[in-house]
Amino acid sequence: GNLHGDPSGQMGVAEVLISLPWLILAPLNFIKVLINKPSPMAHYFVAKKSEECQKTCEIARMWATMFWALQFILALGLCFSQRSAPRWMFVAAKMAVGTLIIANFVNGVVLLPIGLAGGYEIATGLILLAISGSHKVKGN
Repeated sequence: GNLHGDPSGQMGVAEVLISLPWLILAPLNFIKVLINKPSPMAHYFVAKKSEECQKTCEIARMWATMFWALQFILALGLCFSQRSAPRWMFVAAKMAVGTLIIANFVNGVVLLPIGLAGGYEIATGLILLAISGSHKVKGN
């Protein structure tokens, strides 16, 4: 494996590790929302009222499917992106998602495990920013 990513398009280990949770969770949650079945583990992650809301609200399920689809696409895109290419989109997405997750934890919408995932998103966004900035783009 290639730890730092390179112009050949080979995947970097760091990028795959940063993306792995979304590559696994996003498709599973996308399908769960599409078939409108609550997860048997949901009570560990979201407040009961949030779980019931999504179950009965089509617009909430629409936004949830869009979120999970985009998280999967971004994670996959990060795996194949080059470190020399601009990565602000990936960093911005991680910072926005992490901040929103933490805000929803503070407001009681999601529980501690998901709140911690918000911190993970911000941390991986900062790591991604640091490793992306370690390679200069030609011409700059």
